[in-house]
Amino acid sequence: MKYPISRYLLTITMGAIALIGYTACSDDSSSKATQPDQQTIPDAPMLPATTEISPVIPSPLTVTSNPDQTKFRISGGATLNLNDTTAIPAGTEVAFTNMTLDLVKLNPAGGTTGTPLQVTFNKPAGAIGTINWYDLGASINDENKSDCGTFMLYATYMASYDANNPSMYVSRDSVTFVREDIYCQEIVEDTTTKVPEAPGANIELVFATVNVGTKDGTGISLASMSAVPVANADLTFSSDELTGVITIRSANGVQITEYTNQKRKPFDDDWTAEDLPPAPAHMSDFRFSEKSLTTAIEGFDSFMFYVATTPSYNSETGDGFYAFTLQSKAPTPEANGNIPITVLIYKKK
Repeated sequence: MKYPISRYLLTITMGAIALIGYTACSDDSSSKATQPDQQTIPDAPMLPATTEISPVIPSPLTVTSNPDQTKFRISGGATLNLNDTTAIPAGTEVAFTNMTLDLVKLNPAGGTTGTPLQVTFNKPAGAIGTINWYDLGASINDENKSDCGTFMLYATYMASYDANNPSMYVSRDSVTFVREDIYCQEIVEDTTTKVPEAPGANIELVFATVNVGTKDGTGISLASMSAVPVANADLTFSSDELTGVITIRSANGVQITEYTNQKRKPFDDDWTAEDLPPAPAHMSDFRFSEKSLTTAIEGFDSFMFYVATTPSYNSETGDGFYAFTLQSKAPTPEANGNIPITVLIYKKK
């Protein structure tokens, strides 16, 4: 029985098939991997067979990590070729009915095994027309450093125009990424040597939030921590139309880089938009390498901070120093492709 899309959506919403694979809608402690000596290695997932004919068009998967590789953000997704008359009969309307992300570890000698690393994302309710993993919050979080090596991430997309056959079309995309062994090693710190006070430990910071967009002609003035026209902005933002990935660009002599905790424990200073440093924040809360300063960074995200320095930057006084992150992002672009975002910025008090 073939349904018009409105009735089809309702039927799929009420009777959607269960999500297969490693998916979740929260980041509570129960979803975190256990310590290496306690973990249970799951079997490699059984993936559904793909169909020879499918109107699904995957956009390339990418996996990007924060500096100490405790968090990975997944981008990419899929759309539907509604003009594919070979796959879609006339008078029917197709939508995605399910999607999964499955992770396996590649063995050096060949073959795959399961991994304690888990992929999470916020699965939308019912059938949808486009899948964007970045917008769905797809990520891998593993502060316990439970597994390293070479991994293959599979994205499986299911679509249909018939509520009685939700897996009518099945397509799959994949990407390989590496988490080097160094990121799973325990680092023993020398507690006998007095650690010198970090630069900027006495420089207090204050913060503000600024609302701008990726295609609305606005950017950020760091000095005033406010939205200004792009022509006058120190920071501007653009987004990829397919993946939604946001790129930061700097101007007026401003340089930017990712905040780094120098790939070491403790991990309680891996600040994010939801985990801010204790108030009052200090310049020393945001370590960075001046050698890594640049003028463009792809993948602006809320799970890490970034540092900006102006031409007047002084490491001793804190002048010209700013730390910022993506506080929030609109779930869908506006009609013109603009994505409203809110940026949280710290600067010297």
